[in-house]
Amino acid sequence: MFTQQFLQTQLASRIRAARAGHDTEALDAQPLTAERMAELAAEAASATTTVTVVLRRFEPRIYAESVLGYALSLPDPLREAWLRAYTRTVFLTGNPANLATRFDFHHTSRDGSMAWTAPDDSGERSPLRRLLRLFPTAGLPALPARLEVSATASPERDPHAPVRRARLYAVTTRVSLAAYLVHVHHVLAEAVITKLIDEHTRLTIHHVPQLDPSDGPFDMLRVVPDADADASGDGPETAGPGRLRACAGLSLGGGVRALT
Repeated sequence: MFTQQFLQTQLASRIRAARAGHDTEALDAQPLTAERMAELAAEAASATTTVTVVLRRFEPRIYAESVLGYALSLPDPLREAWLRAYTRTVFLTGNPANLATRFDFHHTSRDGSMAWTAPDDSGERSPLRRLLRLFPTAGLPALPARLEVSATASPERDPHAPVRRARLYAVTTRVSLAAYLVHVHHVLAEAVITKLIDEHTRLTIHHVPQLDPSDGPFDMLRVVPDADADASGDGPETAGPGRLRACAGLSLGGGVRALT
């Protein structure tokens, strides 16, 4: 399992990337105590830039495919701002087809069951947030152990370009459906933004009880505060405040790049 020290380093690395050179010396100078980890997590959670996703239903293959299509469709200025803003994703229950005339969706899944807005800073004030309910925080349904997903069927894709391979390991233990949506969304979107995944990538998703370092090396890890620190999780250290866990990891055979 990953040690807590390793996960703390990954979390700090993600904060450093978001700051893009601003105050990184101060970040490096402060010890990664439990209190400091809580401060960093709160900083990320306070983000106001938001992407809103409306879902009529959840289907894991369509969802992953659509996240990739959405991220690939973002113009460069929005992609560059994504990491800097700790962009949040909010999931709402609704039928995109019934909302298309009232709201300007940036991307819609090929089956019409899911639709994404472009990132903005409306947050809780979003008209969609006022109209629709949050997607249910239910238990994670049974998921296939393995899924094959193509990044996109974009007309810009070169049919003769070599296919790239990527593996996403998504944790299913102590993860709600709402949390799963967030974890997968952030890993895949930021993998596109940082050019680890492109329109020629063939993605394999593995649903696993927990991440195992032997499945790596991981090019990205999503590290989050452990909401249930009394339960067994990542690292052999004693559970307690400030404990972290890795909920998703992307592997292309390179080094680790952190993600929160």
